[in-house]
Amino acid sequence: MKRKFFIKNLMFFIVPLLIPLIILGGFSIAFTRNFVINDINKNDQKLLNQTKESMELIFNEIDSLSLNFNMNAYISIKLKSLFENGLTDYGSMDMLNFFKHIIDAPVNSKAYLQSIYVYIDNKQGVFLASESGISKLETNEDKSWYDSYIHYRDSSSVNTWIELRHVNLYSFNSAPANLLTVYKKTYTSGSKVADGVIVMNLKGDYIDHMLNGLTSYRDQAVFTLDENDTILSSSTGASRLDNGILQQIGDQTADFSELKLKNEPYMISQIRSDRYSLRYISIVPKKTIYKVPENLLLITVLLLLVSLILGFVLSYYFTKRNYNNLKVIISTIKSAEKGAELPALPSRVKDEYGYILQNIIKTFIEQSYLKVQLSEKKYRLKTMEMLALQSQINPHFLFNTLKTIFWKSISLTGEQNEVSKMIDSLTHILHYSLGNPDTTITLSEEISNTMSYIEIQKSRYKDMFRVVWQYDDKITNYKFMKLLFQPLVENSIYHGIKEKDGTSVIKIKITEDDSHLKICIFDNGLGMDGDTLREIRKRLNEDSEYSSHIGLINTNKRLKLAYGEKYGLRIRSKHGRATGVYIRIPIR
Repeated sequence: MKRKFFIKNLMFFIVPLLIPLIILGGFSIAFTRNFVINDINKNDQKLLNQTKESMELIFNEIDSLSLNFNMNAYISIKLKSLFENGLTDYGSMDMLNFFKHIIDAPVNSKAYLQSIYVYIDNKQGVFLASESGISKLETNEDKSWYDSYIHYRDSSSVNTWIELRHVNLYSFNSAPANLLTVYKKTYTSGSKVADGVIVMNLKGDYIDHMLNGLTSYRDQAVFTLDENDTILSSSTGASRLDNGILQQIGDQTADFSELKLKNEPYMISQIRSDRYSLRYISIVPKKTIYKVPENLLLITVLLLLVSLILGFVLSYYFTKRNYNNLKVIISTIKSAEKGAELPALPSRVKDEYGYILQNIIKTFIEQSYLKVQLSEKKYRLKTMEMLALQSQINPHFLFNTLKTIFWKSISLTGEQNEVSKMIDSLTHILHYSLGNPDTTITLSEEISNTMSYIEIQKSRYKDMFRVVWQYDDKITNYKFMKLLFQPLVENSIYHGIKEKDGTSVIKIKITEDDSHLKICIFDNGLGMDGDTLREIRKRLNEDSEYSSHIGLINTNKRLKLAYGEKYGLRIRSKHGRATGVYIRIPIR
């Protein structure tokens, strides 16, 4: 038996663990490579598109400058006059400050901008520079941009171009700064020949750092190349690559391809920018991509070994425990058959064997006390019947006594008086309440009972309130649960009107709407503040007790018991002004 248990448990634990692992591992190893490559392609295209959008958003800064200096003929003429004549008066100084503000604003607000130059052909050889203002080419440290402008000035096919420059911006600099420079020609209005240029110098290190932040893999490299395959910017990973791979990429036209360099395979993705004649390239070593399937294979093998060991340990443990539990159950059954003393109940049910053992012992114990329990139940039933009969005697005695007092009060005065009227109304209410609670009543009966209650309250509170009824006589024969209006009117009196000065109004409006009765009990009493209203709504939703508004809670419970959970009370109130209780019940 032990051996069978062990084999059964071993199959039970090992097979469910091994089969999913083998299927998952095999499937993953077989298909992950293709999935990873496709995923790399999608991710690279997404990354390169993001890189392109980020780079060209920066490059497009030059367009806003062009709108001022290229499209506005007045500004071009004034700037050229300033270059030719210099600062001759306060007007020219104001004009210089105006031009300088145009180019200083983006440089000061954009972290990636190093400087902006505006040049219009002039005999003085001067140009407008951000921060420094009017500068001369012959004395400025940075003048290589001018050579690039001269080179492209007469080319009708090139209006905007980008190049990487290494410039000593200041004489005391020990190393040149990397500037990614964007050029855009300017034209005099009506002319097709360029007569100037706008130069926007970007911080090369900032751009490289931005590219580095966009990479997804540790060994990934991202490049920005111009039409001559010159590197304009690159991420940190580019420094680990041999320059030869870029020469091979220059011959590639596909968006996604694989290249080998020194027997090392690389995955290449690229997109192009037509406006700036640029290429954005991502290079990922293939070994980086295949780390995932290789790690997955290793994990699968380790999990298989762990599953085998765990299966043997669990099988041995459960075999030993189940065998011992079965021995205890068999021993208990034999003791019960012989009438011998049963073992103690387990302190805690831990498994099915403990459950079976506990139920066996409980069954024998319950059989021993069955007769005593039956006798006790009969006694309790008799007691409950006697209490029910007694509870009927007391209210009927009160009802009959009130009738006697009613006639006695009339005999004292010889006619109806205020006391007899109150007793008559109270007798009517009591008789109405003593009826079968399961019996439905008509709307007219409920209105009559509520009016009796109102008459009693009017005798007590005199002219503190008046009641307005609004309903159609044709709906008075509809039936519904009894004692619906009285507790709500009582709530209006005690919580809304009692403490208020002057005469108040309670309005009871009953209408028919789509096979439902809509009831509104409204009073213009003190109302409730927000905290009180929220607390009452919470109590209604929780279906719990709330002593100061027991009428609302009780009526809400009875509505839900009679008509279903979706029916009940809705309350609205305005502090210091009014309170309304709304009910909607199906017509029967």
